[in-house]
Amino acid sequence: MKTRNSRMWVLFLAAVVALSFAALSGCSKKTVATSSSAYPFGDEKLAELKVTANDDWVYIARDKGWFAERFEQYGIKVSLVQGTLGNEAQLMARGDLHFANRMLYPYLLFRAQGADLIAVQVSKHPKPDIASVMVLADSPYQTFDDLKGKKIASWRAGCPYMVLYELAEQRNWVQGKDWTYVNIPSNTNKNALLSKEIDAASGHLLGDVVQLLISGLAREVAYPSEDSVYINGGGVTVIFTSTEFAKKYPNITKELIKLQIETEQWMLANLDEGSKLVEGITRVPAEVSKFAWQRMGSTWETSKLDLATIQKQTKDMQDWLVEHGDIDADKQVEPAKLFDPQYFN
Repeated sequence: MKTRNSRMWVLFLAAVVALSFAALSGCSKKTVATSSSAYPFGDEKLAELKVTANDDWVYIARDKGWFAERFEQYGIKVSLVQGTLGNEAQLMARGDLHFANRMLYPYLLFRAQGADLIAVQVSKHPKPDIASVMVLADSPYQTFDDLKGKKIASWRAGCPYMVLYELAEQRNWVQGKDWTYVNIPSNTNKNALLSKEIDAASGHLLGDVVQLLISGLAREVAYPSEDSVYINGGGVTVIFTSTEFAKKYPNITKELIKLQIETEQWMLANLDEGSKLVEGITRVPAEVSKFAWQRMGSTWETSKLDLATIQKQTKDMQDWLVEHGDIDADKQVEPAKLFDPQYFN
């Protein structure tokens, strides 16, 4: 009887110790999750971070657990917002989107229209093959010079139209006399080219356009010149957010920028794995993503230029847009107001 009581006493003590350890472990975990020393963003409290789903890098970051590692373990849910392209300003104005990554041209258009946005990152200059002028594979045109007198399409709301105009103006061609401009949205350039409604198209190597090249249905005949406004600052990309968000959440903003750049560099170094991953989510063929990433990837690093130089190059771009009627002269935005200084230099 004594032995039985002793055994029961030992089991009771073991249970008490186990429960005490579990309680301590629970307290320890709770302390780590809520400790101000462990939280990396200081006083910046945010329940949900809303990022555009228009960029492939977000799918990689989600799948690899990098959003969880950088934000969600600290209580900041990361949501990928669909349908943002062209609607970024409105979505940010009502708090439905926090970050977007676009080329400088649409960002300038948003700002000229009065949107309360601010750029927090600028990429390095693109390589010329980030955009090109394409013709059908069986076309008789071999160079851009061969397109004099022809119909060439691009989208006025997209910066490859700049590439087209600069190439024509470098040859002193007059639009409407020496060539004809056709304004067609990027996603329909392919059909217009295949139907021979146009003779050539200027665009980025993305989506359906990539499939034309990969399949051998089309080929490239021209790229922007090295001395063009487009290559020298006009074709950079910018990460932007609302002015209020940039001011209120600088640490969260800087961490997101860092994660985007690191993820995009991983994509370039792991083209096969990354493109297959994205294919399983968006259904975009892996070979299309790889081709597009290699072309667009020339801007997937932060510019090493100082802010004053970035502002000067942005002014040159904005002056070009004013000259061509895309921005009204009285709606220009001072370059100093386009970029938040705390994120540069």
